[in-house]
Amino acid sequence: MAVRDPRRAIALFRDVFGAQFVVGGDNHQIGIRSMVFKLPTNVKVEFLSPLFADSYLARYLDEYGEGFHHATLFVDDIQSTIRDLESQGFELVDTKLDDTHWLETFLRPNSTFGCLIQVVQSDLDWYQPHPVCTPESVLNGEWRWWGTQVWHVSALPADYSEARVTRFQRGA
Repeated sequence: MAVRDPRRAIALFRDVFGAQFVVGGDNHQIGIRSMVFKLPTNVKVEFLSPLFADSYLARYLDEYGEGFHHATLFVDDIQSTIRDLESQGFELVDTKLDDTHWLETFLRPNSTFGCLIQVVQSDLDWYQPHPVCTPESVLNGEWRWWGTQVWHVSALPADYSEARVTRFQRGA
């Protein structure tokens, strides 16, 4: 779900529907904050909010408003799924197959009934809550996505550079 401020969405999904926080953090490469919650039925919902006024998500919210952004479908073999989708005439965009832990592609909404669909093959466990990451610490900007995992700002890996990742997205 695309939201300007995730606090209200957290109040609804965690406090009313009983969702459990799984993981979250800021991704300065694309200018978003992401927070994943798991409902008691094992359905997950991700709240995406913009970090910068000029991020793609801020522009999306300006154009479409808050609400549904995309659905993620996990598959066992993304290469086979891509072949199947293309053979059926579905248009794919932003295919990224260079990370061994997270392979993804998106189906354009104009070929999927107006819904952006993300197709993912991943060996990561998206059901177990992160042992120390909390919604409050994410809202305070204490966690960063780098690669396929979150890092506390006090323990970022040596190859992480806030200036470098911010520069790529925002033209700084």
